[in-house]
Amino acid sequence: MNDMINADMNEYWNGDGGHKWVRFQDRMDASLIPFGHKAMAAAAVSADECVIDVGCGCGDTTLEMARRVGPAGQVLGIDISEPILARARTRAASTGERNVTFERGDAQIHRFAPAAADVMYSRFGIMFFDDPAAAFGNLRRGLKPGGRVAFICWRPVRDNEWISLSLDVVAKHVPLPPPPGSEAPGPLSFSDPDRVRRILTSAGLSDIAIEGSHTPFKVGGTLDEAVEFLTQMGPASGAIAQSDADEETRSRIAADMRDALTPYDTGQGAVIGAATWIVTARNLKAG
Repeated sequence: MNDMINADMNEYWNGDGGHKWVRFQDRMDASLIPFGHKAMAAAAVSADECVIDVGCGCGDTTLEMARRVGPAGQVLGIDISEPILARARTRAASTGERNVTFERGDAQIHRFAPAAADVMYSRFGIMFFDDPAAAFGNLRRGLKPGGRVAFICWRPVRDNEWISLSLDVVAKHVPLPPPPGSEAPGPLSFSDPDRVRRILTSAGLSDIAIEGSHTPFKVGGTLDEAVEFLTQMGPASGAIAQSDADEETRSRIAADMRDALTPYDTGQGAVIGAATWIVTARNLKAG
């Protein structure tokens, strides 16, 4: 059976998207640590447990949970992107962690060991499925009865200043593409809590809780790095890429982005408002 069915995401994350993520890995990990830790606290990961890290990226969260579960525990990091996983495996080898495994696959159809995991965790890695109900149904079957789900995802654009600010800057120079449909995969596809609840319920999960959280988002280590990040990654970068903006336009966008970020500059990067949902659930079914 083919373990990749999400064709658009597969192409993107094994192409330009994956290589960009690797390029920005150090900055991304530094920026996202507080978000990942909030989801880990919600998951209550503890010693000797088996954890699945969905959309594990370059392994930052996977390795952190490996330390938390200890040598008798096990963490599986799964991601669709081979360039990203190559970096994750290199990092794991350098740390000497022996209780970590990385596998390339689409969580919608990946053959997880049945009823083996205590926890399914994700930091911004569950919003890209073609069929999220099928994905969570498949993940649920990999959980033990009573197993826990915990993930963090973005709330709407209006609640996330780091997104709205960057889009406002770009919109002064190039047309913004129409927003994706409410059912389309993408970074904001889980921003509607009612939709999240429907997806998890249809997948057979129970005890669903969705809690709003505000966490300052530190972008880059300098103001210039913050500008580079927001023009190269995320919703604003997608608008720039789709517009085929020439170098002069891109330079004007970068200059305006720098001006817009200056009030948020801490001298160690820009700190901008960010809003997320922290979602938890349980598998109360067998099989």
